[in-house]
Amino acid sequence: MRTTLAYLLLALTTLHAAISPDHIRRLQEEAAEALVIKADQVDVKITELKDGRRLDIQVTASIQSVIRSKAGHKPGDVVKVAYKVMELKNPPPGPDEAKVLEKGETVRAYLDHAGDKQSLRPAAYGERFQQP
Repeated sequence: MRTTLAYLLLALTTLHAAISPDHIRRLQEEAAEALVIKADQVDVKITELKDGRRLDIQVTASIQSVIRSKAGHKPGDVVKVAYKVMELKNPPPGPDEAKVLEKGETVRAYLDHAGDKQSLRPAAYGERFQQP
């Protein structure tokens, strides 16, 4: 009984510890927009929580180059990207949070269209923004 309980506990603690690279790659490939963007403006709203804080991020970015775009974006277009980052004292196991982009930073971004149709949202967990 003790051995079974130990194996069960071990399995549960590693169950969501990481997302497989194949799954991340699939999310990147399925993203509606794969763009190289430069963050022209970054606005961060911080909400303090009991066990950390939530950052609501709004980025206005210019498209530097297009890997693929279902919406027909072109270099020079301006897009808005909205996402949140949870900074918790004891984060649960799982994928990494997206990084907070800095003004002037250029990244390859995997994005999907947000429900409001006005902005884009990250599409692939912590692998949303990468160096171009």
